[in-house]
Amino acid sequence: MADETHSRRGYLKYAGAISWIALSGCLDADASDDESNGDDDEDDASDESDDHEVIVGPDGDWEFDPEELTITVGETVTWYFDSPGHNVTSHPDADNDCENPEGAEPFTSYDGDNHNAVIEEGGEFEHTFEVPGEYVYVCTPHTPQMVGEIYVEE
Repeated sequence: MADETHSRRGYLKYAGAISWIALSGCLDADASDDESNGDDDEDDASDESDDHEVIVGPDGDWEFDPEELTITVGETVTWYFDSPGHNVTSHPDADNDCENPEGAEPFTSYDGDNHNAVIEEGGEFEHTFEVPGEYVYVCTPHTPQMVGEIYVEE
């Protein structure tokens, strides 16, 4: 019987030691996870860009997604053309709805004065906003349905 008790004690000591090692590994893994989560959060914050996206004609619809956007001076907006036959402009000669803050140059996704020039599906256009205020832009072939607004804050 002494052998059974001794082997049970030995087993319990061995099981206890294994349990302690396993728990220590879990605790260390939790601590390293917490540390890596903090690092990930910092990495996520540093990976955040100052760029914003607008989808032009999502799923063939005559709209911008989103229609309104608030950004900060110096940030860039990129318009992605999800369907054909669209453009983007805030030029007042293109449409009466277009507005730009005082001192801001109008933006257009096309060159020249052909305000009905369109961008091919899959194309993109970007503009960096340097003047605070409200910008109203349109897709000239599809006004008044396609109107968007960008609010630029300091």
